[in-house]
Amino acid sequence: MTDATRMPVYFVSHGGPNLLDDTEYPPNGPIGKGLRQIGSEIISLKPRGMVVVSGHWEASPRALQVNGKAATPQPLIYDFGGFPQWLYKEQFEHEVDPKLTQQVVELFARENVEIDAVDRGFDHGVWVVLKKAGLAGASFPIVQLSLFQNESMEDHLRLGEILSPLRDQGIVVVGSGMAVHNLRDFFGSQGSSSNGVRPYVEPFDKEIEKAILDTAPESRRKAVADLAKSANLRKAHPTLEHLLPLHVAVGAAGTEARPKKMLEAYQLSVSWSCYKFA
Repeated sequence: MTDATRMPVYFVSHGGPNLLDDTEYPPNGPIGKGLRQIGSEIISLKPRGMVVVSGHWEASPRALQVNGKAATPQPLIYDFGGFPQWLYKEQFEHEVDPKLTQQVVELFARENVEIDAVDRGFDHGVWVVLKKAGLAGASFPIVQLSLFQNESMEDHLRLGEILSPLRDQGIVVVGSGMAVHNLRDFFGSQGSSSNGVRPYVEPFDKEIEKAILDTAPESRRKAVADLAKSANLRKAHPTLEHLLPLHVAVGAAGTEARPKKMLEAYQLSVSWSCYKFA
């Protein structure tokens, strides 16, 4: 494929399984509408496949895993507790393609990155947000790739860079995390709605926005890596697994992609910001 048909990269904020509750997150609300717009865009592109990384799967510090070894979808992972029982019965119809899985394996093997193909279902960081986006039953296969089990922004930028050639082969790359993700504050004594949005949420979200939208393309990689120096980092992300999918997306986008903020919404101690790089 030529650059004209190069597939975009997305970073999406995925939230909890209650994202599927149309009472809490109605489809015509900003979060539901924004995610649906992303899903509609992806469908219109008619991609050959999708590779997703989620903040809920970390393999090992220096090695990766990718699902889709088997030719049939594996059972979903309901990796959450304390939610209404109907959410544990939700399904996400999707296609798999062991050839795409093997393609991912070969990309990393060529770069001397250890990676194994496994049989594993999607965690909620994949199936919940893709279902809300309207991608259940999509006509293309979806593969999930793990993160490294470390907090290195550099490692995850490089992970995205290794994935980048897939974009010229009809594959959409998606990082699924959250722009701000502090569940300690969300569910803790400071998490009541009467206290409003935490004071670190918008400032850190705007630091991400500046690094992505207001930085020269050739400097974007460094700007996103420099989020490690932010005074707001450990308030916005006590642990980094929900931020690192953003670094994967920036790495996969490279310098030629033009970024666009697709969704902005703040809620207590989280940010739902989503980005497209095309």
